[in-house]
Amino acid sequence: MSGIWLGIDTTSSMGGVALLKDGVLLTESILPVTGFHSEKILPAVEEALKNSGISGNDLSGIGVSLGPGSYTGLRIGLSTVLGLSAGWEVPVKGVSTLRVIAASLPEGPVLSCIRARTGEVFAGIFSSPDPLSEEIIPQSLYSAKAFEELVSDSTYSAIGSGRSEIACKELKWVHPLLDHPRSSIVAVCACSLADRDGFDKSIEPLYLREFNQRILSE
Repeated sequence: MSGIWLGIDTTSSMGGVALLKDGVLLTESILPVTGFHSEKILPAVEEALKNSGISGNDLSGIGVSLGPGSYTGLRIGLSTVLGLSAGWEVPVKGVSTLRVIAASLPEGPVLSCIRARTGEVFAGIFSSPDPLSEEIIPQSLYSAKAFEELVSDSTYSAIGSGRSEIACKELKWVHPLLDHPRSSIVAVCACSLADRDGFDKSIEPLYLREFNQRILSE
């Protein structure tokens, strides 16, 4: 990972801002309570840059979690990033929140899941925590029981807030403190994806509830 990257996550109640230089974490802050992301995100960005002696124009890129996650948090995060990108003339790369969570682990394959409505999860399985790893099971919205059937004969390291909806003895659940996406991991993933695919010309929230998304029923 080269260059200076800003990572921003507002998809959960534990959002945050992080700054990395050549893969080294310079600073990371947590922004608790989704409802106040709009009041805390810009001051947190300003503080991170100030404390690191870096200007927004010095950034190589901005990484942002696209979702799934809090509807309000997603809109706030993406609109903030678009404003910063335009003002500083810095490119942006969006990352699936499920992939960000999965990238927190040391090895795979990884089952990443986020609680949706009761009995539902946003989930996907990646061959490894590497941001460029393939999807073994596509990211989508699933009924919890249908997803349990998909993974019942396999052993995966599992992570994410959706653990309360999935009952499968074969899964190896990691520590709950890792369930929330970290802004520093957002930056790492965004940099890797930008190196491979280029930056995004536009970014949209990844709700995974659109009509064209696959929903497995029981």
